[in-house]
Amino acid sequence: MRDRAGILISLAILLALCVAAPVVGEFWSGVFARCVTWMFLAISFTLAYSYASIPSVAQATVFGAGAYAAIWLAPTLQGNVALMLLAGTVAGGLVAAVFGLLLLRMSHSGAAIGAIIFAVTGSILGNAAVSVTGGADGLPLPALNFHLLGVVVAAGPNNTMLVLSTALLAILLIGFWYVSGTSTWRIVRAVQQNPVRAQVLGYNAALFRVVVFTVAGCVAGLGGALYALISRHVAIDVVSLSMSLKSILWAAVGGVTSVYGGPIGVLLVQLASEILARWTVRVDLIIGVMLVLIALWLPQGIMGLLKRPDRH
Repeated sequence: MRDRAGILISLAILLALCVAAPVVGEFWSGVFARCVTWMFLAISFTLAYSYASIPSVAQATVFGAGAYAAIWLAPTLQGNVALMLLAGTVAGGLVAAVFGLLLLRMSHSGAAIGAIIFAVTGSILGNAAVSVTGGADGLPLPALNFHLLGVVVAAGPNNTMLVLSTALLAILLIGFWYVSGTSTWRIVRAVQQNPVRAQVLGYNAALFRVVVFTVAGCVAGLGGALYALISRHVAIDVVSLSMSLKSILWAAVGGVTSVYGGPIGVLLVQLASEILARWTVRVDLIIGVMLVLIALWLPQGIMGLLKRPDRH
């Protein structure tokens, strides 16, 4: 069933960010732009966990694959933003497809452990391959004349990149809202709720789960490519287990059972962190207490307040 409240709230948040950016100044425009890229990451975890039933703690690895692909291929693509975003999306999808095929061969608990191993291994290999990833120092975005559909685009934490990111995220959310009302999505939900029964009914449950997980990877990869363009720099910590855990926290705060919860979770947690950092050094402690309270009193996150019992 289509979640009208969820899509309207998500689009309203994105619109509010674009409207507020010119008013609040360059610093907050950059914060907003990065938050939007992390919204892609939070949504990718929700798709992987709640719809593909794969407890992936390696979504940041996929996000990082998209970011590095954009930076590596930027000179070859001559600063073509559309092709860089496509490269990041494809890179994320390919990494997720490999992860998905391997994780599906494991039990549910085994897949969770396997995803952690993938995340840690990716981080270790990235730190070792300094010549390719830049290691802890990272790689800068090449100084090129970036362009999108013939229009010159200034990469960096600016209003232009914020509008581009929010536009792409809005298209993604609207597309999901449309797909969620189709018969194909009902099969996805059936597979997610009971893969054995779906298999008995004649559906290839494994195929549906891999496809959804790959789509989740494409979403993360696109977010990673946008992050590279906005930050103009990518370090290996972007693929760390810590970043993957952040995506889980963002999704949990907004509501891990809804793709519309991710944007809400990112905005609440990151804005709270930025504001609290001006007043205290104990930001992590305060955010941790906030998350515990949400887990206790809002186990379905913010979106849980809007859901009827029969809404999926």
